[in-house]
Amino acid sequence: MFINMYLHVRTYKMGKNRKHMKKLRKKRINSMEKQIDEHEEKIEHEKGRKDTTKDYWKKEIDEKFLKQKDEDEKYLEEN
Repeated sequence: MFINMYLHVRTYKMGKNRKHMKKLRKKRINSMEKQIDEHEEKIEHEKGRKDTTKDYWKKEIDEKFLKQKDEDEKYLEEN
C-alpha cells in the first residue's frame, strides 16, 4: 500500500514539474525575443567598439538566443 501511495505522489510531482517547465520555457522564449530585438537595435544604431562589434552582436544572436529558442520550442511541441 505504501508503494502505491509513493507512485501516486511521484507522478503528481512529475506532472507539476512538466507544467512548470512549460511555463518557464514560454517566458524564456518571450524574453529571448526581446533580447534579439535589443541586439538588432544595437546593430542598427550603435557604433561598434573594441570588444562589442556589430559582428559580435550578430554572432551572439545566432549562437545563444536562436539556438536556445529553437530548443525551447521543440520542448513545447513535444510536451
